Amino acid sequence: MPGAGIPLLSAEPEFCVVSRRNDSLGSRWRWRVYASLCILSLGLALGFAALGAWMVLPYSALEMAVLYLAFRWIERHAADWERISVCGDRVIVERERAGTRTRREFNRYWTRVEVEEDAFNHSSRLKLWFAGQGVSFGDELPAGKRAIVARDLRRLLAAR
Repeated sequence: MPGAGIPLLSAEPEFCVVSRRNDSLGSRWRWRVYASLCILSLGLALGFAALGAWMVLPYSALEMAVLYLAFRWIERHAADWERISVCGDRVIVERERAGTRTRREFNRYWTRVEVEEDAFNHSSRLKLWFAGQGVSFGDELPAGKRAIVARDLRRLLAAR
């Protein structure tokens, strides 16, 4: 359900963008895939062990343990979101990462929007600067949408 877990704003914003991760499988299907991979891997390992290659079993168990940790990390971050909104003379950046929610408010007239250009193996980043402190936004957005958000936000902040 889109928007689940994101708190409502206290006032009607002039500008609001929400960035979320793409959770295409969902929790139930993610663990079903994990269970089927466990059955397949351990079944093959038991077959090889029955034929005398018993060293396959510890590697199969190690593989499933690493896969479990990866799926658990994905599960923990599946509901992460970010929201940037402009309400009156405030720019509000809210973020929830792994269940920890943060909120930063900036003065609209003193906030600067920057796009850090692509570096090797890193996409461009949208940053908001206020009083010497920078906050990034939109890491989950595609680069094209991030550029559109930056353009629209700059235009809105310039129209004072």
